[in-house]
Amino acid sequence: MLRFYISVQAIELVAVIVAGVSGFIEAHVWSPAYTYYLLLVLVVLDVLTNNLVEKQPFRAKKLAWRLVGYTALLAFAHGFGEHEKGLFFLTQLVLAPFVLIHLRRLIIAFGKLGLVDSDVADLLQRRITRQAEREEEPAAPAEAAPAGVASPEPVAATA
Repeated sequence: MLRFYISVQAIELVAVIVAGVSGFIEAHVWSPAYTYYLLLVLVVLDVLTNNLVEKQPFRAKKLAWRLVGYTALLAFAHGFGEHEKGLFFLTQLVLAPFVLIHLRRLIIAFGKLGLVDSDVADLLQRRITRQAEREEEPAAPAEAAPAGVASPEPVAATA
C-alpha cells in the first residue's frame, strides 16, 4: 500500500512540473505551446530519419543544442512580436522556415526509407518548395536565327 502511495505522489509531482513548464513555454517561448512541442517533435524526427538514411551516428548533444537554439529564437520572436506592435509578423516569419525546411527534409527521408511512396514524397516535396508551379509555367521560346542565316559577330570596342 505504501509503495502505491509513493508512486501516485510521484506522478502528481511530475504532472505539476510538466504543467509549470508548459505554462512557462506558453507565456515566454511560444503560444500556443503545442505548436512549439510539434516543432520539437518534427526536428527530432527529421534528425533521426536523416541520420538513418545517411548512416551517420546519432549525436544527442548536437540535437540538444539545435533544440536550444530554436527555442531561443522562438522566444525572442514571440517576445518581440507580442509586445511590439510593429513586429506582429515576426512570430510567423521565424516559425515558418523551421517548419518548412524540416518537413521537406522529413518527407524526402521518408521517401528514401520507403515509409512513403516515392512518387508521393516527390510530389509533396515539390509542392512545398514550389518547384511544381515553376515547372508548369511555359518557358519563353528563345529566338533562334533562321537556318542558313549567320548570326552577327560581336564587335570589339576600339580604344
